[in-house]
Amino acid sequence: MASNGTKYHTVEDVPLWIDNEAVHSANKFEVKNSSTQEVQWTASGADVDLAKRAVGSASRAFVPWSRTHPTQRRRIFLKAAELFRSRRAELVDVMVRETNCTRQWADEVNMTIGINFLDELASLATWCSTGSLPTTESADRLAMVFKQPYGVILGIAPWNSAFILAIRAVATPILCGNTAILKASELSPKTHHLIAQIFRDAGLPPGVLNVVQHSREDAAEVINTMIGHPAVRKINFTGSTAVGRIIAREAGQHLKPVLLELGGKSSCVVLDDADLTKAARAVASGAFINHGQVCMGTERVMVQRSVAQDFRAALRKEAQKVSQGNAVTVTGAQRSQSLVAKALEQGAQLEYGQSSLKGAAQEPTVISGVTEDMEIFYAESFGPTVTLTEVDTAEEAVALANDTDYGLSASIFSKDISRAIRYAKQIETGACHINAGTVHDEPTLPHGGNNSSGYGRFGAQWGMDEFLQIKTITVLDDAAD
Repeated sequence: MASNGTKYHTVEDVPLWIDNEAVHSANKFEVKNSSTQEVQWTASGADVDLAKRAVGSASRAFVPWSRTHPTQRRRIFLKAAELFRSRRAELVDVMVRETNCTRQWADEVNMTIGINFLDELASLATWCSTGSLPTTESADRLAMVFKQPYGVILGIAPWNSAFILAIRAVATPILCGNTAILKASELSPKTHHLIAQIFRDAGLPPGVLNVVQHSREDAAEVINTMIGHPAVRKINFTGSTAVGRIIAREAGQHLKPVLLELGGKSSCVVLDDADLTKAARAVASGAFINHGQVCMGTERVMVQRSVAQDFRAALRKEAQKVSQGNAVTVTGAQRSQSLVAKALEQGAQLEYGQSSLKGAAQEPTVISGVTEDMEIFYAESFGPTVTLTEVDTAEEAVALANDTDYGLSASIFSKDISRAIRYAKQIETGACHINAGTVHDEPTLPHGGNNSSGYGRFGAQWGMDEFLQIKTITVLDDAAD
């Protein structure tokens, strides 16, 4: 038991990971379960010196790793995928304890997609080294265009999909010949630590992947130190738009490129010829899964007035079936609930859910009568809340879907596929899914947003292009006549 009377679930301390070794520090912070407030474990927090040490390790490892043959990188990734499968239950347990998510979210979503992502990356290992031979203006000149790794990549991953998003932040850069530092979330440090440990067990050399976590109080100093370090060549960040702006601004001071996948306010458009049961099922899943803590989560529904009543009934029915989990912090649940309360005060109607919280859990909530003058229409709730707005035409629905600063994901339900494609092309998002939910990600597709949802793309060859630089080499034949 701690001196403040808090009961510790375990006395374990999650270390940093540098040069394939655990590194403990004197700066500790606690990782708590949001429902019970019970400490799961402590974690060693980095300071500026440890951050520099991690970057130095990655920098020293870059040249030998960049020269490692792609087939060897493939073998390591396939071995890592095998080890992740064998330790799947352990990782699921850690994610559940750290982030208070459901086992379904940790296992069926995180582990399945994350491991599949590694398999897909491994299959693309030799693609990294492909190039081209462009035609030049002179027959005496040969031109070759190569793809080469940047160097050290800083990947900053969040907690809400702790396994998938950490894998995505560092695995693609590493396969492309870069070395990487995973800036772990202070809310899921052990999940992120285990990723590095398992890659080590799969054969990844020291320094190729280092993991740094820190307390909230040290965030700015530690992250800015790594962004500004001369050896760090590119940064990728997944998280809130507010923090993404800070990351981009700091990187811009050093003229370093950034890949950003930020917040969202995903809309689902339900047209008058939609299968309402399927649409309601997709909206309920997309809005409530993982307590709504999903960047692609369905937050707004624009439904044509002629089918709105039937859709509301179907959505209430489907909402009862979703296992949603809990918020990672009580503060997050309170913020989402406050948006609902304000909307109800302004005249919105509660269709499903409750107006009060139960600890770190907000009930799945559906509200109708939402208009553009309500904060919840524009603000990302990041909670299990979805709003309904009735429209007369498909054109009006698309206009409202585009009435947002975000642009990550959207969906449209219609039995007329040609009609749905026509409107999907008009919605200003990185992805739009027809007759499926807004929450969709798979290893073979590009993933990313527009506007305040960020820029650049993760996923398959599109993601690999983000971590490879183009280099041109020409040869002039002086002996030619």
